[in-house]
Amino acid sequence: MRIATTGTLNTGDTFLVFHGPYKEIIPRMAAAGYDAVEMHIFDSAAIDRKELWDTLKENGMTLTSIGTGSVYGRKHYNLVDHDPAVRQAAIKHLEQHMITAEPDQSLVILGLVAGRFSDCSGPEEFKANLEDSLYQLDRLAQSHDVKLGFEIMNQFESDYLTTIAEGVDYLKAHDFKRIRLHIDTVHMNIEEADIGAAIRKAEGYIGHVHLADNDRWYPGHAHYNFKETLQALKDIHYSGALALETNCLPSEEVSARKSLQYLQMLMEELN
Repeated sequence: MRIATTGTLNTGDTFLVFHGPYKEIIPRMAAAGYDAVEMHIFDSAAIDRKELWDTLKENGMTLTSIGTGSVYGRKHYNLVDHDPAVRQAAIKHLEQHMITAEPDQSLVILGLVAGRFSDCSGPEEFKANLEDSLYQLDRLAQSHDVKLGFEIMNQFESDYLTTIAEGVDYLKAHDFKRIRLHIDTVHMNIEEADIGAAIRKAEGYIGHVHLADNDRWYPGHAHYNFKETLQALKDIHYSGALALETNCLPSEEVSARKSLQYLQMLMEELN
């Protein structure tokens, strides 16, 4: 398992760990002890990909994953919309992220962009449109040689597939080649009665993990049981990223340092 910090060009809030131009924040990530990062990118077609790729390489960093949720709030692109033009715009938008992900064969997250029941006529259209969109994205992911992570989100942020077990059943019912589940400690803390058991029953189906304490601060700040989660992931031989979807409080460097120290300590104990 590889601990990845998070970065974004958006400097307007405290969500995620590092904020600012890639040439500035990636060296700071490396200086904080990280060799992996998840970037949250609004529009991959609008960024300087070469600068991102070169800066990552220069600093010994790997791009593990790309967060995509901001497009749902800003453009309302989603995979289930009643309007097929919106669905296709979302798919084309996500393919641009796949291009950004190609050098490191990174994972592109499908979270809020999946959409809600209110984006179409209701549950039945939602399910049909989601299935069609996911198969299109799965084929694109194969062509770009990248992975996709369908995020299991809590009932307040998602209308469908809100537990790990539901996600596993959905994947078992479909023949996706590049789609796995993306799980998040904040969502699991709300939805799962037994987090360790839920993870163990999902062996082979988990492709990405977000970590934050239950208050969205760095791991170890509040009361979430990270040792249970890490042990369960170890038990199912999970080898992907542990990406920090935390805030940057009390500061970016403090959040990054405390997250890494705490998680490394727990992982050493489990070994």
